[in-house]
Amino acid sequence: MVLISILLDLIALGGYFLVTASATQPIFWLLTIVEGVIVVILVGFFFSYRGKRRSRFYDPDIGARPYTVRFSIIAVSLFVNGAALFVYIMAIRGNSIF
Repeated sequence: MVLISILLDLIALGGYFLVTASATQPIFWLLTIVEGVIVVILVGFFFSYRGKRRSRFYDPDIGARPYTVRFSIIAVSLFVNGAALFVYIMAIRGNSIF
């Protein structure tokens, strides 16, 4: 799951470079669909993760157990791609930041 989420991030990064090279409306539509599929897959990974979610070490400074590196990679990937999907939707609606 972790390796697949990293590969999905690389695909999304390639799409970002594509949109910065040629920011046309059909490219935004294509990348919005691709990013939507990536986000749906990552949501599935996030909720179906079977490994350890919390580390076995207790951090007394914050009073909790931090997340494991593997689960953190999936979670950060989900949140970053969700933000990218939001930006692509804004660009389609006319509020582009590009």
